[in-house]
Amino acid sequence: MLRFIFRRLLSLIPVLFVVSVVIFSLIHLTPGDPARRILGEKASDQAVAALHASMGLDAPVVVQYFKWVGGVFTGNLGNSYFLNKTVVEAIGDNAVPTIQLAIIAILVAVLLAVPFGTLAARYRDGVLDRSVNAFTLIGMTVPSFVLALAMMLIFGLSLRWLPISGYINPFENFADGLRTLLMPGIALGAITAALIARTTRASVLDVLGADYIDAARSRGVTEKRLLFAHTLKNASLPVLTIVGLSLGSLVTGAAVTETIFNIPGLGQLLINAISRRDYPVIQGVILFITLIYLLTNLIIDLLYGIVDPRVRVGKA
Repeated sequence: MLRFIFRRLLSLIPVLFVVSVVIFSLIHLTPGDPARRILGEKASDQAVAALHASMGLDAPVVVQYFKWVGGVFTGNLGNSYFLNKTVVEAIGDNAVPTIQLAIIAILVAVLLAVPFGTLAARYRDGVLDRSVNAFTLIGMTVPSFVLALAMMLIFGLSLRWLPISGYINPFENFADGLRTLLMPGIALGAITAALIARTTRASVLDVLGADYIDAARSRGVTEKRLLFAHTLKNASLPVLTIVGLSLGSLVTGAAVTETIFNIPGLGQLLINAISRRDYPVIQGVILFITLIYLLTNLIIDLLYGIVDPRVRVGKA
């Protein structure tokens, strides 16, 4: 297992290298000039050239890239052109709300999807199964921002149960902070729950059709124990994969929801940086999100070994 972890950590390096090249190339190929955004479109060419030199944008692109990569290895992602702070500080300030929102969303998704997906498979073709299938169909077709707007109208404006915008850190004020994150978290989590529920149902159905389940049933094992002690555990690997991928996608996909609810997260930071052509912030945020994806996948692989020892032996 230790060798497997070491190999996986080493495998992150070439992936991050490729991602960094792609990020850097796309940003510098995209039309737009941060110096023009700072000085205005009527600024003289001499003033723009001087600002380019002070920002390091007058050097060849290859030189700029290796200078940036060298800084990455030392923890220096550069300075924002507009925020008067380093990129690391900007990411640190905005990552907390996004991670909190993603955690709430994935908890909502798992608590909804896994029980209902399991019961839908157990009572296949019943009323519950049809209801879960209808929910997953709606959830996989309706964008999260539509649900977010509907919840704002119902629970925010009509019932006035929850605030419709703003953010309070739960670590500073738990009750009020949770109220600011609850509605956007449910809006994101309900959509994610649709995919997890469908995967759970399919995986549980596959296990329920296995020969060893029939053998256990013939030995008199109760249906409750059969479902939760035998079936759900063996059906959990595909579910873990979807949960891990969903957690990573929630971090990146929260941008629209954060904008709707005015939450100062990574999504808002990235959107603002793109609109202003704040190259260091764009590069840093995308690299950070990629790292979250890769680490999430690594954690899921480790959980495989805990859930199913056969997987651990195969990877050792």
